[in-house]
Amino acid sequence: MKSTLLACSAAVAIAAGAPPALANDQATGDPAGVKAAPKPSIEEELVYLRDIIALQTLRLDEAEQALARQTKALESQQQKISELERALGATQLALKEQGAAIFAVNGTDGYVIKRGDTLGEIAAKYGTTAKALAAANNISRPERIEIGQKLIVPGAAAPAVAAVEPQPSNKIVKEPEAKPETKMAAAETAVSPGERPDVTERIVEQERQAGDKEGMPTEVGVRPEDEDDRPQVAILPDVGGILTPGGTLYVEPSFDYTVTSDNRFFFQGVEIIDAILIGAIEATDSDRRARTESLGFRYGITDRLEIDGRFSYVNRNDRISGVAIDDGTTVFRELNGGGIGDAELGLHYQLTSGRGFPYTVLNLRGKAPTGEGPFDVGRDAKGIETELSTGSGFWTIEPSVTFILPSDPAVIFANLGYQMNLKDTPDEPIGATTIIREFNPGDAIRASLGLGLAVNDRLSISFGYDHSSFFRTEQMVESPDQNGNPVVTVVRQQPVTVGSYLVGGSYAVTDDIRISLNTSFGATDEAPDMRVSLRAQVKLFE
Repeated sequence: MKSTLLACSAAVAIAAGAPPALANDQATGDPAGVKAAPKPSIEEELVYLRDIIALQTLRLDEAEQALARQTKALESQQQKISELERALGATQLALKEQGAAIFAVNGTDGYVIKRGDTLGEIAAKYGTTAKALAAANNISRPERIEIGQKLIVPGAAAPAVAAVEPQPSNKIVKEPEAKPETKMAAAETAVSPGERPDVTERIVEQERQAGDKEGMPTEVGVRPEDEDDRPQVAILPDVGGILTPGGTLYVEPSFDYTVTSDNRFFFQGVEIIDAILIGAIEATDSDRRARTESLGFRYGITDRLEIDGRFSYVNRNDRISGVAIDDGTTVFRELNGGGIGDAELGLHYQLTSGRGFPYTVLNLRGKAPTGEGPFDVGRDAKGIETELSTGSGFWTIEPSVTFILPSDPAVIFANLGYQMNLKDTPDEPIGATTIIREFNPGDAIRASLGLGLAVNDRLSISFGYDHSSFFRTEQMVESPDQNGNPVVTVVRQQPVTVGSYLVGGSYAVTDDIRISLNTSFGATDEAPDMRVSLRAQVKLFE
């Protein structure tokens, strides 16, 4: 700066002409006859120097003012850069947390859920799909939406925003300081990259491929694009279905009511022709009721492995009446029983992902004889039961496989299993002299086929048929002969077929509570007339 001022002073001096003192110093070299300039006075020199200093001071003030203007412009531009960086950081954070674009609500780019709305209806209104709508709003259960919830509509046009013309890099413009409220409004209306539908769709697709949305189900009946988008199927109980997501625990209280009635006509004697019977004839009518309260759990160890269990309490009531045709003798018995039932434990593994082939789930279920079996109850001297059992009395192991095929707007499911009923050696007397040494209940082949249909995002219904073929049952009975020697006799019962028609429904009350009502009606004589099961599924954590 000092050198600049000196240069300026020299230039001013040259432009104004040399002072008189310097002219006198050079006068000695002038030609003869040239008259020297008169020497200035001290007052004149002071005036001259003061004028020079004033001019230099004026130019210095102008340079400082220009520097201040440039500094202020740089500060303003730096402040604007900081604001843009903060807005960009906030946009990136919001985009990372939401995983979707932020659109205006209640305008052309968003929607607020009203009473009676479903994701399917909203998606159809905006020309998109329920799956895309659920993904854009991070809705893990599409059937569970709430009134007043704000939805982002992917693919809608973003609000129009005026383009900002960039300033040239070599031009510094002094901009007025914006008011605080103006800055806040500008930050709120700033356009983020996520507001562009094409960017939103690309981000959602990348997250889906990366597995960031694991466990998010689609609507019932919609064929998923990957294995994580598994359908929520209201499959009937004890059949098997899509597994619980990893780390999620459900508690399932339930109540079952079973009604069985039977009219039997017994004859022991000689049949001459179809209408003439000679011997002992008896007609019986039985009416059986059973109530079972159960508490179960279902836990997803991983997204492909699940464990479940169930503990129950059983109450039974049987009324049996009979009439002997030959002498008109009537018999009436009423039996009751109550207590802990058999405990069940199951393990399920999802084998396939549902792409190119139906979902395939391998099941292994076991039942322990924790309840009181038929050979543990009290009997009279004739071996007739005086109370009813609450359990089967034997162990059961059942491996099975479940197939689930989504086919919009329904889900087809099938189950095939083999029930192994392990034989038991009760060695219990059933009368004064008769002892049951061994009991083999016989195995069974079980199969079921059904269809699940989504009524809306919360309600689904199921129809199906369950069929079980039980092999021959054998009992090894020991009783004395006429001489008192023990004789072992094998009593065999013919194979039995049990078939039932299944009808069920499921309703999502909230995001964490689902209620299912399932019924079955007997299709064969050996099947219960009717069974009603009411089950609640409550999510504890995930």
